[in-house]
Amino acid sequence: EDVFVFKLNSSGSKLIYSTLVGGSGYEIPSPISVDSQGNAYVCGETDSPDFPTTPGAYDRTYNGGSKGSKSVKRCEDVFVFKLNSSGSKLIYSTYIGTNTDDEASSIFVDSQGNAYICGATSSPDFPTTPGAYDRTYNGGSTSEAPGDGFVLKLNSQGSKLIYSTYIGGSNWDGACSIFVDSQGNAYICGATSS
Repeated sequence: EDVFVFKLNSSGSKLIYSTLVGGSGYEIPSPISVDSQGNAYVCGETDSPDFPTTPGAYDRTYNGGSKGSKSVKRCEDVFVFKLNSSGSKLIYSTYIGTNTDDEASSIFVDSQGNAYICGATSSPDFPTTPGAYDRTYNGGSTSEAPGDGFVLKLNSQGSKLIYSTYIGGSNWDGACSIFVDSQGNAYICGATSS
């Protein structure tokens, strides 16, 4: 599976653009966000080691490993990309993740073009930032779900994590949806068995 992104005109009668984004593995996108210039921001999960990334992006290297020696299925990385308003160019595209499962669930873009992403990870070394709310992995994981939620803020160039934090307890937790107010406060909801 690849990600598809299309833009439909205001009357629903015409495709303004339609494009595919993906690598040789599979991609699962999450809800989309669009800025005031019409650029589309998409996040999700991928197990493609050749997912398209852009020069200067935060992480251009696929980090996912395999789910056991007898399995051909690889672990996922988060992907985040910004597509220009005509759908013709990736302004940025980056991986975010580790060699275990990382999944993005939701994205929100503020007026400065910073992207806020939430999701879930089963990694004790998911990238966090100094001063973040929680830099320590708290949860276990099951075959059903990763162990901790995460929340991160990616700068407008897609080149740096402004902040990144775990959020969770001793069992599995997932951050499912995110909203950011005009002061930059992030509101996250999700699910927990902690």
